[in-house]
Amino acid sequence: MRSVLVLGFLFLFLVLMIPVHLILLLIGKWNQELRYRIGNAIVYWAFRWELFQSGAQIEVKGIENIPEDAVLFVPNHRSYFDILVLHTTSTKRPGFVAKAEMDKFPLLNWWMRNICCLFLDRNDMRSGMQMIKDGAKMIQNGHSMVICPEGTRNQKKEMLPFKEGSLKMAEKAGCPVIPVTLIDTDQLLEARPGFDIRKAKVKVIYGEPIYLSDLTKEQKKKAGSYVQTIIEETMKKETGELAPDKKQEESI
Repeated sequence: MRSVLVLGFLFLFLVLMIPVHLILLLIGKWNQELRYRIGNAIVYWAFRWELFQSGAQIEVKGIENIPEDAVLFVPNHRSYFDILVLHTTSTKRPGFVAKAEMDKFPLLNWWMRNICCLFLDRNDMRSGMQMIKDGAKMIQNGHSMVICPEGTRNQKKEMLPFKEGSLKMAEKAGCPVIPVTLIDTDQLLEARPGFDIRKAKVKVIYGEPIYLSDLTKEQKKKAGSYVQTIIEETMKKETGELAPDKKQEESI
């Protein structure tokens, strides 16, 4: 039943909001920032409603770690619902770096553009370089972004290796990186075969900001791995799997 409600709302939203999108396109011709602001407000409430329908019970930690300026959020990636969770809990209404295939979905791709999303062709190096430039410009203009360095959804216990080039956007924009740990978002959908949405408890933990300029030369060289280690340790701590020696260190 939840799956029908979520899909039904998504379909109605995309179809009934066509006139609104066309108005936003016109607004964008003379005020792109206003287009983004209105688009984000609409999508925020649509995402809130979808999360309510799905039965997501979200526990949020570390909001105080998010600075006022625009940032690059770097999460692990477990579910399609990660997008909804990050957009509604981060206080930033960020845009997302999505794979180029998402740009082929009519109506949906319109709304992705309305909230500052960028599309990446992973087989085209030139496209990747342009995406980094566009993303850095978005951040410099005050729009936070989200990039998932694993490159795809992953429900395995171990994360896929973070791609080292994924943080270039933050380096070029000169903005802080916020590591984000997502726990059990896949329990809403991907943990079962088929499109079977079920109620689930979800955790999202926003880590302390990382300024790439403050890292050592070796840490900068492997910045992706550096951020991944932070997320892995946070996940182990939150799920009670932190190694005994680590627990002892934290209690001191």
